[in-house]
This record gives sequence, structure tokens and C-alpha cells, in this order.
Amino acid sequence: MRKWISVAIIAILVVTMLPYNAKAITLGEYEAVVQKYVDELKANQEAVNKTDEEIRQTNAEIANISTEIQNISNEIEKLNNEIVEYNEEIKEKSLQTKEIFEYFQMANGENAYLEYAFGAESITDLIYRMAVVEQMTEYNNKVTDELERMIEANKQREKEIEQKKVELNAKSKEMQEKLVTLGHKKTDLTLGATTIQQQIDTYQKRVDTYRKLGCKSSDVIGVDCATYGDAGIFRKPIPYGYVTSEIGYRWGSLHRGLDMSNGDPYNTRVYPIANGKIKDIFVDLNGAKIVVIEHYDAVNNKYYSSVYGHLNSFSPNIYYDKFVTSDEYIGYMGNSGYSFGAHLHLEVAPCRYGTDAVCIDFGAFINYFNSLYNQGKFRGARDLINFPAVGVPWYSR
Repeated sequence: MRKWISVAIIAILVVTMLPYNAKAITLGEYEAVVQKYVDELKANQEAVNKTDEEIRQTNAEIANISTEIQNISNEIEKLNNEIVEYNEEIKEKSLQTKEIFEYFQMANGENAYLEYAFGAESITDLIYRMAVVEQMTEYNNKVTDELERMIEANKQREKEIEQKKVELNAKSKEMQEKLVTLGHKKTDLTLGATTIQQQIDTYQKRVDTYRKLGCKSSDVIGVDCATYGDAGIFRKPIPYGYVTSEIGYRWGSLHRGLDMSNGDPYNTRVYPIANGKIKDIFVDLNGAKIVVIEHYDAVNNKYYSSVYGHLNSFSPNIYYDKFVTSDEYIGYMGNSGYSFGAHLHLEVAPCRYGTDAVCIDFGAFINYFNSLYNQGKFRGARDLINFPAVGVPWYSR
């Protein structure tokens, strides 16, 4: 009985000593992830090509609309010129009639038509003159009516064309907005493609490194091969300096890192906050140089991953999967990427970057940290290292 109790106690101790968030991952699983990202990259490129075709078609439609708008503008100008000409003709006809007949006017109390008609010297001349008056008046009225109808028709046509022009301008604006949307879509897809390619490169490096270390596809990383030591004591990443910005919400989003700097940032070496393995070295989409290190805290039986951002340069002695101590520098503080002044941006999350599902890549890492912070479960670097308040300097790690 005592023997069984002893065995049970040993089993319990072994289980409790296992890392709390460890996930057995084999080299074969890493190889599968590489293939997964390769497939994603292919699908992404197909989406980019489709978007390019939509952009081409939209540009062609905008060009056609612009041509139609120009043609309509020319037609409106022509109609306006015709209206002016017709008005001049009406005015001229009216003047001609007035000059011949004193149209609609009275002269010495007598109608101008009668004066002209009764100025005839014979009945034949009278009939002739009456016929002339009637024909000229009828012709003048007919021409004037026709010109007025043409003016009215042109004005109506002008209204229709103006409405068409408004519609075309609205359509053009819609196409321009669509073009902007497609541009953003392509940018997102392109950025995504860059990210996917980075993931392929990262995981391929892992596969190549583990193979060099003798790992087989069935080996569990960190158990059957590629093992490494304890994190040791967590320390500040720079020898001296002060916190410039806290972890927390600002400008409507969560600032996940603790920012720090000093009076000579570009000459300041950056060190790991604890012993660990380098899990990523890359330049992000904004140009920031970044190093990611994984640490195993044997005392508390936990894994952590630390991210060092905005580095000016990388140490020439670092490479993927290298085990580094907290006394080996990984780069120099800088201002690379989306940054406003030289500083170090330090992020920490309680997971294994690139291994645990919650931290399988940088996007997952971000989401995981945000979730923990919003639940009040983790405050980042301040939970592991005793940093002074903002602006208060320190002079040793």
C-alpha cells in the first residue's frame, strides 16, 4: 500500500512540474505549418490578381465616364450657342417686321397695315398689297414660332443633359471611391502577403534549425530534442534609463509595451530580460527591427515570450533558436519603424511565441496579450520586473 502511495505522490509531482501551458509540438507539425502558410500565400496572390483586374476595369469605366462627361459638356455648349443664335434670329425677325409694317404699333391713329394696304393705286394693287401683308405676317409668325419651339426644345434638352451630367459625375465619384476601396484592399492583401511570407520564412528557419539539431519529424521540440535551460532572474533590458510610456490604453488602442530610453539611446545595448531562446528576428511592416525571445521560468513553472521593438540594429551574434543569456546583447536601441524618437519598446506575454496556439504568430500574440490585459490577468513587463515609475531613472539592470 505504501509503495502505491509513493508511486502516486511521485506521479503527482512529475505532473505538477510540467510547464502549465506546454503543448507537445513535433517537427512534423512545424513542417505542416510551413505548408499551410505556403497555401495561404498562393490564395492571397490569387486575391491580389483578382483585385488588380477589378482596379483595371474600374479605371476603364472611369475613363469612359470622363469621355462621356466631356461629350455632354460639348453638347451643352453647342446648345447654348444655338439658343443664343435663335434668340438673335427672333430679335432680327421682329425688327424686320417692325421696319416693314410697324408691327403692333399705331401710326397717326391708323393701323400700319391699313396705311400700307390702302396706299394702293388700284384694286389689283390693293389685293396684292393685302396678300403681301398676310403672307409676310404668316411667314414671320411661323418662323418666330419655330425658333421659339427650337429654343424651348434646346432648353429641355439642356436640362436633360445637365441631369445626365450630374448622374455621370455621381457615377464617377462612386467609381473613384470604389477605386480607393480596391486600393486599400490590395494594400491589405499585399501587406498580408508580406506577413505570410515572413511566417513561411520564420517557420522554415525553425524546421531547418531543428533538423540541424538532429530533430526528427516525430520528435517533440523541447522534450526529445532542442532543449534549453532556465530563464533565471528577470532583469531590465538596458543598463540605465527611465520609462517614457506605460502599458495601457492611449489614443483609442492598447499600448502593449513598456517604452524606455536614456540620454544616449543609439549607443545603448539591449539585452534579454532573462535567459532564453531567440524565436524570431525580423523587420515588421513599418520597418521596425524586432527580436522575440522565449523564456522558461522554472521557479514558477511558466513560459514567457519577450518582444524588443524599434531596434537600431541587430547584434551580429544572434540567430534563430540560439540560446542567449541575459548578459548577451541582442541589438542597439533605436527609432526604426513607426516611432517618434529613439527608445526601446518591450512587450511580454505568458506564452511560447510560435509554439502555443494563443501565440502561434505575432497577430495571435497581440490578441492574447490584449485579452489578458483587458481581463486584468497580466500587466506585461511590470509583472516580472521592478521598473520605477515613468521618468524615474535607474542605473543598473
